[in-house]
Amino acid sequence: MTFMDEQGGTDELDSLAEALDESLPPAPDMPPSPISRATKPRGAGEKLEKLRSHESMLLRVDRLLISDGARLVLFLPLLVIVLYGLAQSFTNSNPQWWVNHVEDAAGGLPMSTGIYVMSLLMLVADITLLLILLRLMVVTRKIFRLEAEALTTAGMTFNSAHGYTEMRATMDGATRQLVVTTALMVLAATLLATSLWFTEEVVETPILLAFSTGALLSGHGVHLVSERSRFNTAEPWGMLEAFYPPIHPALLGRPFTDVIRAHIDPLLAVRISEYLRSVESKIHQGSSRRELQEMLLHLLYLRRSSLIDEEEFRTALEPMVDQATVETLFNHQELGEETWDRLLSRARSQCAPFFRLHDRMRMRSQSGRTDEGVWFDVGMENLVVGQANLFAFVLNEGHEPMNLILRVQTPDFRPQECVYRLMADPYSPESDSLMPVPISASLPQALSSTRIVWQSLLPSTMGEATVTVRLEDEAGNLISGRVLTVQVRSDLFTRIKMTLGALFMVGAAIAVLSPLVPFILTLLGL
Repeated sequence: MTFMDEQGGTDELDSLAEALDESLPPAPDMPPSPISRATKPRGAGEKLEKLRSHESMLLRVDRLLISDGARLVLFLPLLVIVLYGLAQSFTNSNPQWWVNHVEDAAGGLPMSTGIYVMSLLMLVADITLLLILLRLMVVTRKIFRLEAEALTTAGMTFNSAHGYTEMRATMDGATRQLVVTTALMVLAATLLATSLWFTEEVVETPILLAFSTGALLSGHGVHLVSERSRFNTAEPWGMLEAFYPPIHPALLGRPFTDVIRAHIDPLLAVRISEYLRSVESKIHQGSSRRELQEMLLHLLYLRRSSLIDEEEFRTALEPMVDQATVETLFNHQELGEETWDRLLSRARSQCAPFFRLHDRMRMRSQSGRTDEGVWFDVGMENLVVGQANLFAFVLNEGHEPMNLILRVQTPDFRPQECVYRLMADPYSPESDSLMPVPISASLPQALSSTRIVWQSLLPSTMGEATVTVRLEDEAGNLISGRVLTVQVRSDLFTRIKMTLGALFMVGAAIAVLSPLVPFILTLLGL
């Protein structure tokens, strides 16, 4: 794969590409209108508000009892499995304390039956929580669909926006997984209730209990193996954790904007684009909306890392916008400071190599070290889980423009070789003033002059893997190079979940086959 970078002669194409990336293109002959004034069918706005209110209520229950907080969906099935085993151990006998103190209060039920009744109640509670979670997902999907229809009506081709198809697939896949889990739990509860309702003369109670155990183990196994990140539309950042970028730019023109924008879900991307377009008229002459967005994200990262204070942050933005506009950026109902912080946190967790290289550049700049040639650095995850992200920074600190070739070669990832042709203009830090240049001014300038490559790599093997990155001149002579060694495997938490899920599935198979083995042996005459 070969990529060209002709910075000087492609300004118009670059501007067009950035415009298409940052905002959704309007449909032909349909001028875009603000989202708040999008044409909606009669009653659609009220319906959407009711759904949002319903989603917020379900989300609070989910965070209190299901996905966070008590996490009853995780622990209730485990407790039921323990009770199943306890009931089996008291099938043919009752302890004396049960006979003397509990049996009369329990209506004369033996201890094993009483434990099975407790198990049934817990299964009903677990199914109720699963249905609440399923309802939350269905409501979220419906709101997402209505939002998409409203944006399409407003003249935006939202259905073909960046990440729309992937977000729909994520929501559909999570819903299907939850439906399967709920169905298996309902089957387990139904079989258990049937075994308690009928006597052994009517049905084979041990067989029903065995099948109920198998359905319970398989349902919880499916939940552990295929559990996905939760999502919602009640919060502006509600879909960030569940969204993974399908594509991203390979050559970063505005690094922070490109990296963070790639991890923004389509709904939030539209809100941010619309909001920045609304404040475009307040941007000072000589600055653009794209420049403001890049500077804002960069300064937010510096402030979040405690590298600059609040006063320096606002001072650095003054040449672009006034203080009133800065205040609105952080006090916005949906796109306030917490939303921007979550965007940075999400990008930093998914693209840690980029931020590590940025910090190396900052420390190098603060130390005053410069070279007469090319500063070259490469970063990649030490532990690769799924897709790997490789970043390369190239900064020409000489006096003449340079045509460079960057080669990425690896036998353990796909693609096995990529070639980038870079045009690196010379960069020299400002040194006219006797006063030191603040980091809020020097670092964005250095980063904008750096040629940054973002290459995604898909592992083709597990274990130790190597990646070789070469920086060459036009004649193929080596200028600098790096050899990266990484580990490709699942993280510890994922391995534990997959192992437990597999054990539950094996246990389910044993539980279902155990009552059939004597019957098969009888047929075979053994």
